[in-house]
Amino acid sequence: MHEIRQPVSVVLALAEAARGADGVTPEVRGYLDGIIDQVQELDGAAMSVLLPAAASDDSSTAPISVDEVVDSVVDAVRVTWSGSLQRRGMRGAWWTTGGTRAALRRCLLDVVDNAVRAAGPDGSVTVSVQPGADGVRVVVEDDGPGFGHGPRGHGLGLALTRQTLAAMGGDLTIGPPPAEGGSRVVLRLRAGRAGPTGDAARAG
Repeated sequence: MHEIRQPVSVVLALAEAARGADGVTPEVRGYLDGIIDQVQELDGAAMSVLLPAAASDDSSTAPISVDEVVDSVVDAVRVTWSGSLQRRGMRGAWWTTGGTRAALRRCLLDVVDNAVRAAGPDGSVTVSVQPGADGVRVVVEDDGPGFGHGPRGHGLGLALTRQTLAAMGGDLTIGPPPAEGGSRVVLRLRAGRAGPTGDAARAG
């Protein structure tokens, strides 16, 4: 694990130093903020994969901000994809419990990654949050050719994503496709109590 965390720490330190240097423009500072955010995500993801036993009972019951995780994934994918990625739906204090932030983010990132790959470089993808009585739904829609007709993915795969969500008390369903064609994947998350805000919501 040290072989990963040590260079991650170096990248963070260099980015922080560059951000505070004289003459840094707001545009460059924004890029550096993005680098810092993504390196921190990498560190958390590596910890959750390499040291899964380190997740305590407390971390699996701590409230996770659904809005924060969705925004994190959308912001990250927008950096590397040329298509139209929109964040829609209701915003509010939507929380879930039963797993870790890192696990939920991996699931959502895999579904969104599959969607943008299917939509292609000029396509469109929407990610919507739809709270309901049975929990919180995150709906990912794309305007690609539909399931079974697009390029094959290289992520976790929907089967593993569904398994991870089930362990969190949620589930994953496919379809029906949007009226204009394409694909729809729905991640249903167990509703959780209101939790902390800010950096504390990123724990796990």
